[in-house]
Amino acid sequence: MRIQALLAGAAMALVASAAAVSASAAELVTNGGFETGDLSGWSLTGNTGFSGVVSSPHSGAFAFSDGAVNSPGLLSQTVATIAGQSYDFSFWLRNGSGTPNAFSASLGGALLTTLSNAAAFDYTHFFGTVVATSNNASLTFSFQQNPSFWQFDDVSLVGSSGAIPEPASWALMLTGFLGAGAAIRANRRRQAVLAA
Repeated sequence: MRIQALLAGAAMALVASAAAVSASAAELVTNGGFETGDLSGWSLTGNTGFSGVVSSPHSGAFAFSDGAVNSPGLLSQTVATIAGQSYDFSFWLRNGSGTPNAFSASLGGALLTTLSNAAAFDYTHFFGTVVATSNNASLTFSFQQNPSFWQFDDVSLVGSSGAIPEPASWALMLTGFLGAGAAIRANRRRQAVLAA
């Protein structure tokens, strides 16, 4: 009976550690779909003359639009990353038309995507995985579109499914394994004593 209680405790510790790992897969971007109808959660700097939230989204009711001329407009927010951990990024981008134009996306200085003098295209899904180089990194998008506009929507950044558990998760897993090992050893000793 006691061994079953110890094994149940070990199983609960393993479940808790798995929950802690999946919690790291929570969405880190605030207002990634611009559904507040404004730039809540975002900072807009640089050339901001032709930028704002518009009603030509990829999904939902709103998207961000930027037509900065001759110099880039920057849209950014600080996200709660952990240095060395992998993150899956995703966003949708549309290019109006004409050149010159430029777009880039980065996380803490690590380049995610860059486009230069791109031909017009409808909303296209950009995605990938990046390793954070710092804690609390800046997720930054740079836009320049002299004759037209970029539309930008559905921004996401989550811990990668292959993410390494955090130290607290490791501690829980180690406690579970040690508890299970102790229970097995105790059971073997009891069986040896009863057999003798």
